[in-house]
Amino acid sequence: MRLKPIVSALAILTISGCSLFPQEAREVEIITKPVQINIAQPTLPRPIELKEPRWYVVSDKKIANEDRTYLDKFIEDIKKKHGGDIVFVAMSVADYELMAYNTQELKRYINQLGEVIVYYRNVTINEEPAAAVGINVEPQP
Repeated sequence: MRLKPIVSALAILTISGCSLFPQEAREVEIITKPVQINIAQPTLPRPIELKEPRWYVVSDKKIANEDRTYLDKFIEDIKKKHGGDIVFVAMSVADYELMAYNTQELKRYINQLGEVIVYYRNVTINEEPAAAVGINVEPQP
């Protein structure tokens, strides 16, 4: 039964650990360093490619030196262009002004969002300055 005192001695040494040997507390040094983080940049959407619509301004005034009005001429031109069918969309001047205002608001909003995106891309990319996405308008032939 010599094993019992050996196991007891080992248990006491294990439990007490290094507390039997007094040591001075070491000072912990805290260092703050900037860390470069690579932020994944999403690909920008392709530029907006708008088609320019053709606008007609039509009145019921008589055409000089002709026996018809601008409205009659417009209807004849539309019939020729669309194979005899007469369908067109019309709006009042006030509604046109509202549509123009809404379009300018959309353009302003898109431009401001583009500036925000460019700002954050410039803040997070260290290589080259970012550029905004463009808006291209193609005139109809």
